Amino acid sequence: MKRVFVFLVLACRKLLQRKLSAGLCLFFLLGFGLWLVTGLYTLPAPLAHRDFSQVICDRHGKILRIALTGDEKYRMRMPLSALPTWALEKIIAYEDRWFWRHPGVNIFALLRSVGSMLLGGRRMGGSTLTMQTARLAYGLVTNTIPGKCQQIFLALCLERQYSKAEILEAYFNLAPYGGNVEGLASAAQIYFHKNPQQLSRLEAEALMLVPQNPVLRRPSMKNPHFLEALRRILSDGEEVASLRIYGVEDLPFLAPHLCQELLQQKDEQGPWEKRLTTLDLGRQQLLEAQLERYIARNAAFGIHNGALLLVHWPTMEVRACVGSANFRALDIHGQIDATRVRRSPGSTLKPLIYALALEQGLIHPMTLLYDTPRSFQGYDPENFDHTFRGPVSAREALASSRNVPAIALAQKLKNPDLYELLQKAHVAFAKSREYYGLALVLGGAEVTMRELASLYAMLANRGVWKPLLFEGKEVGQGVSLLTPEAAYVTLSMLEDKTGGHNLSTQGGGTVSVRWKTGTSNGFRDAWTCGVIGPYVLVVWFGNCDNRANPLLVGGRIAQPFFFELAQALAWSEPLHDYLAKPWPGLGIEKIPVCRSTGDLDISLCTDQVETWFIPGVSPVKSSGILRRISVTAEGYQACVPEEGQETVWEFWPSDLALMFQRAGVHKVPPPPFEPKCAREEPGLPPRITSPKLGLTYYASLGTGGVASLVLSAQADAGVEHLRWFVNGQYRGETAPGGILSVQLAPGIYHLLVCDEKNRTSVRTLKILSTK
Repeated sequence: MKRVFVFLVLACRKLLQRKLSAGLCLFFLLGFGLWLVTGLYTLPAPLAHRDFSQVICDRHGKILRIALTGDEKYRMRMPLSALPTWALEKIIAYEDRWFWRHPGVNIFALLRSVGSMLLGGRRMGGSTLTMQTARLAYGLVTNTIPGKCQQIFLALCLERQYSKAEILEAYFNLAPYGGNVEGLASAAQIYFHKNPQQLSRLEAEALMLVPQNPVLRRPSMKNPHFLEALRRILSDGEEVASLRIYGVEDLPFLAPHLCQELLQQKDEQGPWEKRLTTLDLGRQQLLEAQLERYIARNAAFGIHNGALLLVHWPTMEVRACVGSANFRALDIHGQIDATRVRRSPGSTLKPLIYALALEQGLIHPMTLLYDTPRSFQGYDPENFDHTFRGPVSAREALASSRNVPAIALAQKLKNPDLYELLQKAHVAFAKSREYYGLALVLGGAEVTMRELASLYAMLANRGVWKPLLFEGKEVGQGVSLLTPEAAYVTLSMLEDKTGGHNLSTQGGGTVSVRWKTGTSNGFRDAWTCGVIGPYVLVVWFGNCDNRANPLLVGGRIAQPFFFELAQALAWSEPLHDYLAKPWPGLGIEKIPVCRSTGDLDISLCTDQVETWFIPGVSPVKSSGILRRISVTAEGYQACVPEEGQETVWEFWPSDLALMFQRAGVHKVPPPPFEPKCAREEPGLPPRITSPKLGLTYYASLGTGGVASLVLSAQADAGVEHLRWFVNGQYRGETAPGGILSVQLAPGIYHLLVCDEKNRTSVRTLKILSTK
């Protein structure tokens, strides 16, 4: 109030000194009364209901996207403190040099403007910054006398109710800068790709010209009106040609899928103006460029689309998110974000099965597993290469993605099984556990790239699951779903122990890669997921319209590109291998085991290998393959061990022995016992392979109301004959792997098979009528 009163008194004194009429003094006194009235009128804040552009930045503050407001404007919010002092002073001196003294209206400037117009002279502006702010903030039409009066009144109200700083801040956020650009922050970013603090003096002077006539003076090196006005105010030595001016068409459009997702969240979660993401623009652009080149090289083979996700697993921050090969390509449905789409993961979930098996004491890395034809409740899985390898270590079974060993392990898991583990890791299943069954192991349930990335990051984070971060928020402690020991050993099983896939990294040294490929049924998805230093990288190739391609194989398409990206990352920054040594406090140790069987009793073998072992958890039970026997001079197993020479013999079950035979590997069967022996002999009982466990059979009317079944079983090494009994009645004899056909009426039957060493197996069979 004191400022206003002093201003009016000084104005009256000046008029009297010029011998003007006392009526004008009365006019100013009336103006003072008007000022008092403005205190009774409540005016909303000039920026209270203004919509501002949403700005999305990477983790370093680099702008990824500036969105239009609801009224189709580029209007970025900027605090007054963001404007350099010298720039602020220059703009005020150019627009309204009496700003800090007048009460919102400069009477002298208004009278001068009116007088100039009445005398037919050059039109002179009379609006103060406060008046311009009132017009911009409240949408006034001021080219009429009532409109101008309203502008003057609201300017006085602004000055009465808000500070000069608040008025200036509103002006610099609303001032027009040509086209649909409003506010100094938007103008600086759009025309010079800078923040207001970074503007040079020349750039600031160029922008301060625009609000007076934003239509004619829109910044452009091709706009003569703008260039002419700029030359008039430049001091000596400054050159217009040195300016580099951009346009709206040059605005960044980066990481489009994630930016689009965040902009949609704005509508759901309410307004926001600036969002700092976890993306690293350098990594984002590196992955996008690599994907574009790889797609171009393989387009002739029908590979047109892919997606990538790079996660910094220590912080769970997503550093790159590439949703498609080309956001603008309609033929590949490029605007679909494939990182969010549910797809079949193929074999990429298998490491979690082995992690659970390690945790539950079912295996250690060298435990012997059987990759042989086998039925699981009527499900007869095959491997991708349509072959079976016979006995394989758990490490080899995982690395080579063998299906039967993985399903056999998954069937034994409990508390939790694979389904329960994935549920706890926030995988959104569409169906129940019973719906998926054992097919879940081979990709029978769909997951997203983001869910896969969080699962692999869980392994690197000592078995603790945490959500992915796309913004700089605290992730919390997470949920422990696996023991650190099981997580570490699983990752070690995914590592290439030959070193053939180690990466040379910036600054020297190497880093190992732990990875797994996956191919969906029908060749619709090719995956590779893995851990590279501090990163989890997930690669996917496929088609958003679900078209199949026989080349969409994880090991053929996704894996080579995965390693291209991994090497590019290693060259771009020094990577540290956090998994080169066991984590501190980890309860694991390396022990020697037999290479061929994984047995801990190394006295049974000469070929040994070291493997990780979890004391008190990992299995210690022998495989039963390597056995000590005593052989007599006649070549029999001695009834009394002291009567022969002790040796170690391999006892391979009949189905594995047959696989060795087909591979050209001769395994000598164990010698028979001496005829005088009368004792129960050790070894493995027969294993029934048909009829299949868990199936119900039906008797067909076309076969007289009976069911025709095939009986078959495998046996231990040295067994030559198997005898079959149905409900206690002898039905025939077969060799191991041979078949016996029987016909049975509807009912419940008890099958028993016995080898010549009196070892037996039983199975209950149910046959129903089709009536």
